[in-house]
Amino acid sequence: MKQQVVDRARGVVGAVLGKPCGGAALDVMAVDPEVDRHGDEFLWIYLKYDDNNPKGLPEPTAMLGLTDQLRTELLGVDVEAFPVVSFIADSEVELDAR
Repeated sequence: MKQQVVDRARGVVGAVLGKPCGGAALDVMAVDPEVDRHGDEFLWIYLKYDDNNPKGLPEPTAMLGLTDQLRTELLGVDVEAFPVVSFIADSEVELDAR
């Protein structure tokens, strides 16, 4: 996947997360292009949340439409790769950095 496509995808992810997400703050850590075993491209999207925040991770019901919303917005900027979202806690990132 070309860097231009990844940059467009990163912009879409940032814009979608700029909208209310169930009250929790999510930061985009990475948007990594990958290829599955069938040769289809997908985007692995890593979102970081503050597990020390009382609001923490958004309620599951607030996240139900996130993949669909990302998919729709990605297609709107000609990015056909399917979004796969992973949530990572701040505390996990701190442990990895040590």
